[in-house]
Amino acid sequence: MNSAAKDTPTRIGMVIADKYRVLRELGRGGMGAVYEAVHTGIGKHVALKFLEGDLERDGQAKARFLREAQTASLVESPHIVHIFDSGCTSDGTPFLVLELLRGEDLRACLRREGRLSVEEAVAIAEQTLHALVRTHAAGIVHRDLKPENIFLCEHEGSSVFVKLLDFGISKVNRPETTLDTLTHEGVVLGTAFYMSPEQARGENDLDGRSDIYSLGAILFEMLAGQTPHVGNVYHAVLVDICTRDASDVRTLAPHVPEAVALIVAQALKRDREGRYRDAQAFLDALAPLSQTRISASDMATARSSPALSQPAQATQASQSTNATIKIRGRKLGRLLAAAMLTAIIGAALLIVVVHKQFKSQQAKRAAALYGLSPLDVGSQGTQSSASARVISAPGASASMKQSPQPSDASSNPASGPRHRAGDAGAVARRVPPHASAAVTDELRLKTTMP
Repeated sequence: MNSAAKDTPTRIGMVIADKYRVLRELGRGGMGAVYEAVHTGIGKHVALKFLEGDLERDGQAKARFLREAQTASLVESPHIVHIFDSGCTSDGTPFLVLELLRGEDLRACLRREGRLSVEEAVAIAEQTLHALVRTHAAGIVHRDLKPENIFLCEHEGSSVFVKLLDFGISKVNRPETTLDTLTHEGVVLGTAFYMSPEQARGENDLDGRSDIYSLGAILFEMLAGQTPHVGNVYHAVLVDICTRDASDVRTLAPHVPEAVALIVAQALKRDREGRYRDAQAFLDALAPLSQTRISASDMATARSSPALSQPAQATQASQSTNATIKIRGRKLGRLLAAAMLTAIIGAALLIVVVHKQFKSQQAKRAAALYGLSPLDVGSQGTQSSASARVISAPGASASMKQSPQPSDASSNPASGPRHRAGDAGAVARRVPPHASAAVTDELRLKTTMP
């Protein structure tokens, strides 16, 4: 068990600097441990970061640890972790007092998810670039960008809010400061997988383009699930970075759009002259691709605005959802009404067509029965017109004369007259209104003879 592990139980319950009571351990890193603590005077919860283990006796490590507070204080950005205080415990252990963040770092997220969607990766890169714009404007090069130092906060009104951490090995390019006395030419600091070629070579004239390369490597990993340069040992990775161009991210993630792949490729140029000239240029290149762009000033306003609290956001989301449902309901109702109207019209047309076909077939049967052309069957009724033509046709009188004789009726007096009367009625009904009077009289005479 190392000394850091031995120190862990002793921190919990301690009061640091007579005002910060340690509550629990949050995590451990290469330079020490981070705890949650509460200010005994005002009740504010904060994070306490301690330098522990053998590094406590390392003067360079102590100076590098405390410079994080000095460097971070030079930059004002909502995307950079706030450091409120620093000092040493009664036993000489350095500590920093930072804002307490809720969420997880990007490394933990990638371990769980493997890779992120293009939209998520671009949103995280954009917010990190907002922090780098302010950092570089203050004359600071971070030099240790990696997923462990990009914290994804739980934030009201936003799916993700990035905080940039750990300025312990940052380089300050400001002549009026004395913060950059810790590194010298030929000293390699940083995490190998995300180093720029000039940083891997130990060059001392690093500028913001080194951070751009590092963020390009992080963006590559978010999309592809692995870093652009790999190796079994530290120095093998550095050699690969210095001697080989990064591969196209689409070889590992074919779903990535070409525009995104080109941006990643430019950020990972080995020659820094070929990269984006600064963080703002990188940010401008990503802007058209982002679907969740929120400026740093908007985020700062959102944090302090009660109108954007979580309940209000939930209410707005509910109202938006209800409105969407109503609109979709109206559209569906209109579509159903149109479909029903179309069905009714179609049915009516079908009935008309069937009716016409039926009348046509009826006319053809009547014409065939009476030996007429279908065109001769008039609009006054198929049977009436056809019967009228039969009565008035040549030879019709002779046919009539062959009707049953009176002798048939004498054999059955009761039924004979009714039969003849019925025949007369049937024939009379078949006589059209326009039949000649002579034919009508003749017909009546023949059908009523004794």
